[in-house]
Amino acid sequence: MLAPSRGKAANIMATGEAVTGIAAVGSVPWGAHFCQLYDTPNDMADVLVPYFRAGLENNELCHWVTSDQFGPEDAKSALRAVYPDLEKALASGQITIMDRRDWYQRGGRFKAEEVVGGWLAHEEEARSAGYSGYRLTGDTLWLEQHQWQEFNEYEKLVSEAFGTRRIIALCTYCMARCGASEVLDIVNVHSFAVARRRGEWQVIESPATKIAKAELAELNATLSRKVEMATSELRGLVSHKDALLREVHHRVKNNLQIVAHLLSMRSRDASEEARRALAETVHRVHAISAVHEALYENTEAAGVPLLDRLQVISRRMVESYEAQDRVSVAVSGDELHLPLSTSIPAALIATELISNALKHAFPEGRSGRVDIAVSTLSDATFQLEVSDDGIGWKTGESRRASGLTIARALVKQIDGRLDIEARDSGGTRGILTAPVQ
Repeated sequence: MLAPSRGKAANIMATGEAVTGIAAVGSVPWGAHFCQLYDTPNDMADVLVPYFRAGLENNELCHWVTSDQFGPEDAKSALRAVYPDLEKALASGQITIMDRRDWYQRGGRFKAEEVVGGWLAHEEEARSAGYSGYRLTGDTLWLEQHQWQEFNEYEKLVSEAFGTRRIIALCTYCMARCGASEVLDIVNVHSFAVARRRGEWQVIESPATKIAKAELAELNATLSRKVEMATSELRGLVSHKDALLREVHHRVKNNLQIVAHLLSMRSRDASEEARRALAETVHRVHAISAVHEALYENTEAAGVPLLDRLQVISRRMVESYEAQDRVSVAVSGDELHLPLSTSIPAALIATELISNALKHAFPEGRSGRVDIAVSTLSDATFQLEVSDDGIGWKTGESRRASGLTIARALVKQIDGRLDIEARDSGGTRGILTAPVQ
């Protein structure tokens, strides 16, 4: 048997349809059972030759049962003209072209169940051999009038049996042997018919197919209306949810600003040490407020934009320490959005590191620079680095550890790691590494 082409098989199976090769028809679902109404053998060949060429090219097992007026040799000659590898396909068994007596009338008599069973056996053979599917045709020119009703019942049996199989079947009927009643019977027991009208092949659908399509169109329209209604309702709910979230974040931000203002007022009458402690607390409150401010401004964002918030936090802190004329702050790195549960601890840790640099890196009015960088790592983590070019870290220097206890506690909340180290070029570097989510 011809070795199946796995690439083409995968493509056909993915679409769930078979390419008929017939221009007027196009592709059909597997299980399709349709027919051709022809006037001459050439009309029949016009449809069957491209039909089987498509089957061979798409790696299907093929079975052509011929008629007396267009026998096996005629079929081979016509197909060979458009499919040069026909001999190879015949030798391997991918296609079988045989006389109707060897299929429909084995033993001298037509037996519907036996014929249908033969088709199904070939379909199972096609699947077990790895073919994309199985296509067949059989001509009915041999039918006598007294056999018509029996064959019509056979056609109904074929439609029932093939519906769930990887088969497409094309039955051919000579118009000269069919009256108006027979044509109606033919169309009714097939999904559709292919017939030549004004010189062109056209598709004639059975009443059942037309009704089914109309019902399907109505179901699709009803479904579309329901989806549109549900989507509109969902949009309304989302809009309401966003409005509520904006109000929550707005109130939280305002309340935090009130807290910061009260702390600032309280520090006026406090001792120097207390004022420093209150100022650091105000910075932390501002950091949390900055996060909620971002969420208030854009509820549709996928989290809190860390770079943007670090810009806001660092600017406020430099102004608070009155260091804007001698210390420059640069924020750079990857655009990273963090969930609220991570962004607040990250903002507070950044606040502690920036505060530590502004308080201790540039004593006695020294000038300098603080760099804040954000980077996304390949293992779904991120790094937040705060570095300065100040006087540097001295091992065991307790004054440089001010506020770091809070930072390390926050690091544990987000399963991160905080490293404080001296820079080779002078100054200090604090690096937070934590999961993005």
